[in-house]
Amino acid sequence: MEEIEFNTYVLPLRDRMFRYAQSLLLSAAEAEDAVADLLERLWVERSRLAGCRNIDSFVLTALRNRCYDLLRSRRARSRRDDAFGEGIERATMGESGVWEIREQVRRAIASLPERQREAVHLKDIEGYPTREVAELLGCDEAQVRVLLSRARSALREILQKMMDDGQAKQTH
Repeated sequence: MEEIEFNTYVLPLRDRMFRYAQSLLLSAAEAEDAVADLLERLWVERSRLAGCRNIDSFVLTALRNRCYDLLRSRRARSRRDDAFGEGIERATMGESGVWEIREQVRRAIASLPERQREAVHLKDIEGYPTREVAELLGCDEAQVRVLLSRARSALREILQKMMDDGQAKQTH
């Protein structure tokens, strides 16, 4: 793959790659690092991309594997506290109602089991068709539908509980 092809087919995926990595790693800084590392590796090994039929799937699968490697090493070192970074984001964004809703949805999605979180991100946030989500997750379409159904059901419950808790706090 030549530079122009790399710039045409791989680099435009950067934002999508970042969002996907962030949904897996739950850290913007680690997601940015994972994407940068993978883009560098893809550039060095770009000849492997030349025969690739679906560059999107190849790149996102490679990114998923990279993120899983990072998660394994993170678990081995023990989890780092991300509260400081979230505090800075909140301070810069302000406490508007829209921010609070986005934060609740983000926390609800983050609380899902990993496979459900991935399925929701790929299907509902990135807009991939079920077939491609199945390819990326290494399962069949029926399993993707089950993952999505369970995830959406769990999200409804989590968000309803958050809303109920918020209303209870307002009345006291």
